[in-house]
Amino acid sequence: MPSGPNLFDDEDGVAIDHGPPTSESAPHHEQRSDSSTQRRRGPNYLFRRAVVVGGVVAVLATASIVVGQLIGSGSEEPESGAISTDWNRIVLIDDRSGRVIVDDSDGEELSRIESGVRTPTASAIVDSALVVAGTEMVAVIDISDETVDEFELGADTIVGSAGSARTLIAPQPDGSRALLVHGSSSDVIDTDTFAPVVGARYEFADSRSSASGRDVLVTDSGNFQSVLFSFDRNEPSFFPGLALAVNSDLVVTAQNVGNDATVNVFDHSGEPISTGRTPSVRAGMISDSGVVLVTVDGTIVTMSSSNGETSDGAQLDIGTIESGDITTSGDRLVITGATGTAIVGADGAVVGTYDAQRPAGTGQPPAGSTCIATVGAADALEPRVAVINSTDGAIEVEASGIEPLVTDASGCIVGTQTATGFDLLSSNGVQQFQTDDALLAVSLDGRSVVTERDARVLLFDADNASDSQEPLDLGPRGRTVHFTQS
Repeated sequence: MPSGPNLFDDEDGVAIDHGPPTSESAPHHEQRSDSSTQRRRGPNYLFRRAVVVGGVVAVLATASIVVGQLIGSGSEEPESGAISTDWNRIVLIDDRSGRVIVDDSDGEELSRIESGVRTPTASAIVDSALVVAGTEMVAVIDISDETVDEFELGADTIVGSAGSARTLIAPQPDGSRALLVHGSSSDVIDTDTFAPVVGARYEFADSRSSASGRDVLVTDSGNFQSVLFSFDRNEPSFFPGLALAVNSDLVVTAQNVGNDATVNVFDHSGEPISTGRTPSVRAGMISDSGVVLVTVDGTIVTMSSSNGETSDGAQLDIGTIESGDITTSGDRLVITGATGTAIVGADGAVVGTYDAQRPAGTGQPPAGSTCIATVGAADALEPRVAVINSTDGAIEVEASGIEPLVTDASGCIVGTQTATGFDLLSSNGVQQFQTDDALLAVSLDGRSVVTERDARVLLFDADNASDSQEPLDLGPRGRTVHFTQS
């Protein structure tokens, strides 16, 4: 695991000489020379690599597919809620001071921005919109013009909404308030001013979003209702029941009573359109064929959004259904059951079933444009990570691995720490890196990896990793690293 900030590193990314390396340094790493303290360029470390699975050399770029295009002008719904794999900025957040350092793709510093957040608890970025959260304040920063907006609320995490990767949410731990930030426009909604609701307990970790990310539907469990927050409306809309699905036109909620459910379809203003009755439901998706629902017992039901008529489809065999999230492609539901995971298509057909696997990410909705990662039980004899193509359900690759995982924007390139270093999994096989480095991040296109070694944060070209490659030195440890296009 990466270590905390080094209190003896300066803020300019120049390491202070603390004497010779300790015995903990890996024997195959070269000793640091005096020239290694020069900012932005690192020493010529040895970086041993082995490639397995049929001896295929992983050309990782082929797995990074740009599916979603960034939103243009107007409110027209995009085809996908995914973000681009392109990047030209490296954004680093100091874990102590909250200072933001913006570099170009060559590691040259472009700007420094004071976020005002001391000891950040979380950070995330989409396009130019960076959110830095702390226990007393959340800062929203536009890295393109270096403007900083400060909000007096504490948040210990930043979450996304199922259905789109374009919107970031910083919720208070008690769920009474949150900031919603739309990445492509840097628009901000503060629920305290947009929708002040007494006794609200918003379940933002389970929120749903339209593909554009501009319409976010969230359950308010404190008031037994759902609330629609829209960046294109001046006020919220309220609906009975649990948040189930939303697109640019419709809202779907469910009221579960015992083993039965009433599923309601509304327009965004709250006007009812149709009502249907089903067994208790756990997941839903709006598609051209209607509203695709998955019940607690695993029955797939398709309901007409216009008249509420229902028809039963296939039966999932993954135990009691616990939850379900729509992917950023907008046409797949990832269903988590007590004994496995399933993918359901927009027509209600079962795309794939995966026994004893659960979606990675501790409850976060799938953000990859093309693939999802699943993990086996941590206490299994050999825990497995599987990278699954959500379009056809094919398992692209699987290998030993545990969480936490890091992925590219497509979700098809997945990094996992191992006992001897770390592995990158893709459709081309498993690329093994034998090193003492701690893996911190993978770039949006999967071509670069960020690691920590000897109290430094380093950027490597994963496509052409070799012993002779000189990494980019991104500064001292204790920096969170993001990639973005700005």
